[in-house]
Amino acid sequence: MAILRASALHAPTFDKKLAKELADDYANPNFPTAHLRKDLQLFLQAASGAGLNCDDLDYSALHRLTAGTLTRSISGARSLRD
Repeated sequence: MAILRASALHAPTFDKKLAKELADDYANPNFPTAHLRKDLQLFLQAASGAGLNCDDLDYSALHRLTAGTLTRSISGARSLRD
């Protein structure tokens, strides 16, 4: 973390969550499923754009699990492009 704190990549959220991560405490996750769904979509788009074969990647269960949460969970968001 010392290296990361000195870089432009550091975010205060890292320090906020560090103690729980080091303690392997994942009992109360605070990551909306809408963000997970968006990240999965971004990964698949980037991987395909880089020429990687994504045909064998199956995220269908996660997409079904998070279906409909994107528009409900990101408060104030008008679109993914904003």
